[in-house]
Amino acid sequence: MHNAAIDFLWKVHADELREMWPARVLHATRYEPIGMVVLSMLAHSFDEAMPALLGCVFPGFRSITTPFICSHAKIDKCGRVIADVVWGDWEPPTKNEVIFRDLAHLQKTFRIIADKLKLPDTERVQLFDCAKKWVTADMRLDPEMDPADPDARRLTVN
Repeated sequence: MHNAAIDFLWKVHADELREMWPARVLHATRYEPIGMVVLSMLAHSFDEAMPALLGCVFPGFRSITTPFICSHAKIDKCGRVIADVVWGDWEPPTKNEVIFRDLAHLQKTFRIIADKLKLPDTERVQLFDCAKKWVTADMRLDPEMDPADPDARRLTVN
């Protein structure tokens, strides 16, 4: 295949990819603090596709820069959404940084993004499913736990 044909096919597919909700959300949040959350969420859900996605959304993309989230998210015992963050080049990650004060804050933030981008219901569901997958552990005490039950779990788990 000629280089021109390959370039044309790449452009067509890149244009299609840029219209998909992950690319639109990534592009819309690129200069905002929430952008590092979006990048981490997408990387956890679409690991294999991230190089192509980043290349389409940010032509000439080489590598992510600091700050960035380098872990999945967890809910701590106080209900805060936390993750590990690399704040500067050559710095070790800061463990358990508070990203959202609670799940309601996370939900509100992503509703605002979905509204801003006018995402249809199906894409909103996919965005929130992606967020749910990103939050992999819930360390809050289970308020419905019966301590007398030998099979009861002390912590809730997603």
